[in-house]
Amino acid sequence: MADVNKKKIKKRRIIFSLISYIFIFVGISFILTCSIVLFLQGSPLPEDFIRSRAPRTFSNIFILSFIFTCIVLSIKYYYFDRQIDSIRNATRQFTKGNYSYKIYSESKLHGAKNSELEYIIEDINKISNQFMDLENLQNSFLSNVSHEIKTPLTVIKNYSNLLENENLSEEERKNYCKVISDSIEKLNNLVANVLKLNKLENQKIVPEVSTFELSDFLGQTLLAFEHIWEEKNILIDVNFEENLFVKTDKNFLEIVCNNLISNALKFTENGGKVFISCFKENGFASICIQDTGCGISKETGKHIFEKFYQGDTSHKEKGNGLGLALVKRIIDVLGAEISINSELGKGSTFIIKIKL
Repeated sequence: MADVNKKKIKKRRIIFSLISYIFIFVGISFILTCSIVLFLQGSPLPEDFIRSRAPRTFSNIFILSFIFTCIVLSIKYYYFDRQIDSIRNATRQFTKGNYSYKIYSESKLHGAKNSELEYIIEDINKISNQFMDLENLQNSFLSNVSHEIKTPLTVIKNYSNLLENENLSEEERKNYCKVISDSIEKLNNLVANVLKLNKLENQKIVPEVSTFELSDFLGQTLLAFEHIWEEKNILIDVNFEENLFVKTDKNFLEIVCNNLISNALKFTENGGKVFISCFKENGFASICIQDTGCGISKETGKHIFEKFYQGDTSHKEKGNGLGLALVKRIIDVLGAEISINSELGKGSTFIIKIKL
């Protein structure tokens, strides 16, 4: 198929070259004939002399037509054909799944683009990079999902086998059942987050915007975690600005706040503190969630919203790395902003800004 296409392209270029030559020949002949006729009007030159010079003039027209045709074809090849062939080869490679293919461009050497096709080539190379990033992300995602699913399943299988031992005490049996229950819960959360992320990234969930009071919303959201902060003896400090209304999707914002509050409580040691506030500032309604937990490094902070990224492997058992990725995707869908300020050993501060 490729050979057939090359033959067709070569045939079309030969036909184009012949047509170009004919047009140039006719054009030069017409212009030269008109010029000679105008020049010879009233001229005393004998007709025999003119006829003797006609073949030489005609051959010069052939030569000039050939020269101009070569110039036109060279310009066409240099500015169009090479780039079009490169673009065709790139698209052919992309259809075969070779997204690493790059198009050589003169502009990389000289710094200036010779034609509009150079801009198209630059865009195609950018698309190639995006395809590669997407493929790497997909492979990483599948690898991480497989690993995250395999771990709790292995735990469930092992402890299920242990439960078959008839000599287990009641206390050991309860502990094993709790481990199995926790693993099932972790697996359930993982699947739920994957499904939510998939729907958000494929734009299958549309925000349902409503207006509600932010302090009341945060109070109700926080109460759902009362058993956690009481169990860990964590001090909760709130500072809510009253009568601060926002217009956004309440359910989406609840998922965001649940994740951030859950993380704040999860990574704060017993007897620590969590501060939650909301206030109006510069046309934004801001939600601030701060903890005195383990904190994260600056390098980890750069990747904290990536899927499955867990900079601190010592806390890997506490999550699956999808919560903050889900938070970031929801924030983007809502058109809001989120930032993080954190330091190792001193806790983290997440700030959400919703435009009023």
